[in-house]
This record gives sequence, C-alpha cells and structure tokens, in this order.
Amino acid sequence: MSSPSPAATPSAPAPRRTRRGVVLVGPSLAARYRPLVLMGLPLLAILLSPFAATALQAWHRRRVRAGHDGLVEQILGLATVQLVLGALLLWGLFALWALVPLVLTRTVVLFDADAGTLRLRKGLRITDRATLADVDHAVGEAERGGMALIGLRGPERHWTIPEVGWDAASFDGLRALQAAAGFTPVPPREQILAEHRRTRGEARNRELAARVGMPWREEYAQDDAAFRTEFDRIRRVLGGIEQPREGDPTP
Repeated sequence: MSSPSPAATPSAPAPRRTRRGVVLVGPSLAARYRPLVLMGLPLLAILLSPFAATALQAWHRRRVRAGHDGLVEQILGLATVQLVLGALLLWGLFALWALVPLVLTRTVVLFDADAGTLRLRKGLRITDRATLADVDHAVGEAERGGMALIGLRGPERHWTIPEVGWDAASFDGLRALQAAAGFTPVPPREQILAEHRRTRGEARNRELAARVGMPWREEYAQDDAAFRTEFDRIRRVLGGIEQPREGDPTP
C-alpha cells in the first residue's frame, strides 16, 4: 500500500498581466482565442473546403474564358491547390467571425495592485470601478466553464467573471486578488482539479464496492491500486474462481 504524499505548499499566484503590469482576473483574449483558431476552426475549414474549392474552380473557369492565362490561373488550375486555398480562406473567415463575438462579450477584471483599484471590463467598455478596500469576498470555480463572484461594498454589488477557471493563469488572477484583499488564497487550479478527480474516483469506487458487497477501507480513498487489487479479488471470489476469506461477500 502506498502512503499519501504530504500536501504541497501552495505556490504563489502567477497571473497574466497587461503590458502596464495590471493583473487580469479571468482569461485573456489570446487564451480564449488560441485553442479555437488553432484546433477547432482548422478542422471545420478542412471539412468544408470542397465547397470553397468549388467556388474557386468556378472563378478560375470564368478567368480562363475571359482570356486570362497568367501564373494565378495556372496555379489555381490544380485541384489540390483549390482545396488547400479553399481551406485557408475558410479558416481565415471563420477566425474573423470567432474573434468578433469574443472581443465584444469578454468579461474580465483589471486589477491594479499598485494603485489598489479594480475595473470591470465588458467587451470594449469599462462598466464599473472599485477599490481594493471595497472587496468583501472573491470566490471562483477552478473548472473550465466556472465563474468567479466578486462581492463589493459601497454600494453593495457583485461582479461575475465567466471562465475564470479557463487555465492556471486565469485562476491565478483571482488568487492574486484574494491575497491582495487580505483573504487566504485558494490552492492553485491544478491542486483543486486533482482533488476533484480524486473525489470523483473515490465516489465511483465506493459505488463499485457497494455493488459487490465489498467492505470499504479508508486506505482505498488514497490508493486506487489497492482498491483495484481487492476489487478484482472479490470478483474472483464471487465468480467461484478463488476461495473467500473471512469477511468476504458470498456468491
């Protein structure tokens, strides 16, 4: 049985900053946009490239019929070039379409630690301002899709920051704000996600153990290998392959 490792000391927050050194509470535009434009949109462009290639082929034929026979017409006469160029054109078009709503709807908090000020930015506008002394609480979820909630005094109001758990740097912006406001920062995003995975794994193993009548031991919560070994043994016992031990469920 392996013993649980000692808890690691939480590392200092390492948030993203603007060129002026202002901390971003929430994901930057590049952090949200990069995975989309480099992974999702190219696949979509490749799938739809035959339609763009058909349009390029029709344009090429009109050029040839009009008497044009330059280098462009010769290159576009190749079907492979039409497909590749069509995919690139669609990629650029989709990338532009995806960028516009991100720019107009992105919500982040700009935290100037030196001045002790916070600004709520929605899209291209600053919609609210506060000081560090106004912060009553600041909490958030580490998973992607999670939100942060910043409670403010004078007057009382709340700021909601979507996707604060987009990545480690986005979540560290919230941790930096917590530390500056005098709160104990939550652990880094990786530690929280690891604990969530462990908790879900423990719940799944408890359910499996209950199904076969296997007694639960607290060591299984930290040692998945020990649970799997004992679970497989109990299954062999219930299947009549192995002799039961004292306390084992009977077939």
